[in-house]
Amino acid sequence: MKILLSGGTIYPFDAFSRCIPKGYLGIKDTRILLVSKEEPREFTADRIINCQECLILPGFVNCHTHLAENVFKGLMDEVDFEGIFYTTLFRWEAQLDPEIVYWGSLAGALDALRCGVTTVADMYHYSSSTAKAVSEAGLRAYIGQKILGFSLNSPPHQTSHGVNYNFDFLAFSKQLEEAITFALNWRGVSNGLITTSIAPHATNTLNREMFAEVAEQARENGLGVHLHLAQMASEKEAIKAREGMECVEFLEDVGLLQGPVLGAHAIFLKEKEIERLYQHKVSISHNPVVNAKDAAVAAPVSEMREKGVNVGLGTDAFQMNMLETARFATFINRIKTGKPDYLPAYEALAMATIDGARALGLNNEIGSLETGKKADLIVFDLHHLNTQPVVDPIKNLFYYGDTSNIKLVMVDGKIVFEEGRFPFISEELVLREFARASAKLRSRIN
Repeated sequence: MKILLSGGTIYPFDAFSRCIPKGYLGIKDTRILLVSKEEPREFTADRIINCQECLILPGFVNCHTHLAENVFKGLMDEVDFEGIFYTTLFRWEAQLDPEIVYWGSLAGALDALRCGVTTVADMYHYSSSTAKAVSEAGLRAYIGQKILGFSLNSPPHQTSHGVNYNFDFLAFSKQLEEAITFALNWRGVSNGLITTSIAPHATNTLNREMFAEVAEQARENGLGVHLHLAQMASEKEAIKAREGMECVEFLEDVGLLQGPVLGAHAIFLKEKEIERLYQHKVSISHNPVVNAKDAAVAAPVSEMREKGVNVGLGTDAFQMNMLETARFATFINRIKTGKPDYLPAYEALAMATIDGARALGLNNEIGSLETGKKADLIVFDLHHLNTQPVVDPIKNLFYYGDTSNIKLVMVDGKIVFEEGRFPFISEELVLREFARASAKLRSRIN
């Protein structure tokens, strides 16, 4: 199948930071065959898509998600997240099952595509159900099954002296074995749309012995690591009390930073920790919307970027709007730096595309629109009231655009969302079954 996108403004997000007005992008099967400002003469397309007054970007890469957590949507708004985390959320998660996770993940996958997200980095329970769901939706995914240092049937609880984590090496070992089995069985499945990782939950929810075992298994099996890193004040305090060091120092000390690592949030970091992140080539997922919602301290994004740390963007749970996420990243960090020109539109959208792909180790395949790369892309129609008049297409989209501007989304050369519709899956069916799964869960947690 050959498809030609004709006449749109193309931002490849390649090494040359180019803009190609009235350009042409040709696709053959799963890959980009040409990106040109000249109309191709020797490319016979099966379908030509008129992209005049449109902006063509690489697909968004969402570096940190829990797709199936959609079933909890509406239950954790306007609450003390750090408080509910230990007292409630783990107990709720004990009531999940593979079917609930499947429908929550499928709903999340469709929402991702609707928002122009073509790749997600997901970590959660029953990851085989998530992998099945994203494969059916046509979404690219980097997935790890969550590993905890305790049983969900006996989760941490708050005491007058702090958090009792109820560490249980037998429960951990079972979870680690299941996570490795998932990662090896699903790696490269769905024509390569699925890549896998190993996903220890957070620095404080596993102990030293457990993290050392995770590090060894990651090396032996050639798996990257995806975890929550310095997300909460209580996490930082727990590691300081338990180990006498900071979160990044602890991960370095147990050998976890020897391979590819993606750390989510990275809020409570000291300067020396940021330097260690750079030294070990650790990538970070900045999640500004959910952190702002939970009244968290803003992550030190400007400090990390100045030190050379690769920072992508993530939405975490409940929503997939990466355009909003990129804007939040810019606006929050302009408040922090006091600079009205900090993190301009192009750089923020680079975080949502090529920097995100780099964080997942997929930048040789996705994240930019270049010949030979996978055809993962978004076409935004700027001929709408919210984005007119167009002076600078990338700025118009970034500051004024929204998901209603999305004309089509393509993953691996296949159009998976076009003109508000999913051509290969029934949105009505997913909505119905997602509602049923959510009701099933809520009846269990009362």
